[in-house]
Amino acid sequence: MKKILLNIAVKILRLIYIPLKKLKIKDKIVYISRQSNAENLDFKLIRERIEKEYPQYQNVVLTRKIEPGVKNKMDYIVNIIKQMYHIATSKIVILDTYCITASVLKHKKETKIIQIWHAPGAIKKFGYQSIDKPSGTKKEIAEIMCMHQNYNYVLAPSKETAKSYKEAFNVKEEQIKYIAMPRLEYVMQEDKVKSEKIYNQYPELRNKTNILYVPTFRKGEKIQIDELIKKIDTKKYNLIVKLHPLDLKEYECIEKEGIIYEKKYRAYDLIKIADKLITDYSSLAMEAGMLDMPVYFYTYDIDKYKYDPGLNFDFEKEEVGKYQTENVQELLNFIEEEYDYDALKKFKQKYIEVPINGCVDKLIEFIMRLMKNEKIENIDDRFIKEKYSTQKRN
Repeated sequence: MKKILLNIAVKILRLIYIPLKKLKIKDKIVYISRQSNAENLDFKLIRERIEKEYPQYQNVVLTRKIEPGVKNKMDYIVNIIKQMYHIATSKIVILDTYCITASVLKHKKETKIIQIWHAPGAIKKFGYQSIDKPSGTKKEIAEIMCMHQNYNYVLAPSKETAKSYKEAFNVKEEQIKYIAMPRLEYVMQEDKVKSEKIYNQYPELRNKTNILYVPTFRKGEKIQIDELIKKIDTKKYNLIVKLHPLDLKEYECIEKEGIIYEKKYRAYDLIKIADKLITDYSSLAMEAGMLDMPVYFYTYDIDKYKYDPGLNFDFEKEEVGKYQTENVQELLNFIEEEYDYDALKKFKQKYIEVPINGCVDKLIEFIMRLMKNEKIENIDDRFIKEKYSTQKRN
């Protein structure tokens, strides 16, 4: 029944799109996401730069999550119609996740779709990598919904990440553009105003070593952090726990001095006032690595994740994988030991190869060339090509 309903829905969307495609394309960029109901940082950085330097171009941001409830579903249907209109009349479509209208509809050749994704890498498998896995998409559903189709370009910060993206999005090497997502440049920049706001809200963060704990979202499963909270030495450390909002609702918070359950600030802001990071399968590890911050992997359910959805990151082969453990006491021992920054450097260089400084400029230049129908060769891949051609010669 689900397949029948989805097939009908897709056909209805395609019928509605026929007259919309007859509308004239404008000098417009539309940004679409279902990751949140607010504009994300990557979209904001791109939009603000274009509005400042190229005010002749129109920018439209459409962000809305698919949430439960009849009213929310109706609101999302309205949002889909808006998406269709703006895609049909835009030169550039920028996505940070799968988008129904971008993938199931046939667009004009002049319209270019760029997938920047919402993370700087993929430790966990996703998309076509996890087809028919319990947490993945069924193959027949992926086919009906044209999962991750119609992308002209996909951003990637390294060859290693591109390898995962080519599998997950089912794209070819020529569709990969080696440009870092805008957020990475923001992470590398000091933001004294935002940091001061965090310190003012949590004055205790000024006095001890701050450990940020950001586990992956586990839908329908209780986060297992009680033992960590009970055993960590809060006379020496502050532990900032940043759970996904849905995980936080399910978790009965243990009150303890030195434990902060943070709900207000984004992880990429909290990381700037942290000294160490604990995560599991989150690509925030790559952002911490960029800041030369010790990263530890607390993976108490790694056997499950190896099967479903699967892992792109082999902890046994990666040098920084020496800091992976399923045991809380071993994790705390790691934190007390001297950290291997050479291993962290290799991790960073492998997964974030492209230059970060100026990556927003480079992405804007790429978008503008597409807007003007100019050649885009060599705009993004000179660094990667030179690096790998040098390695081959050596």
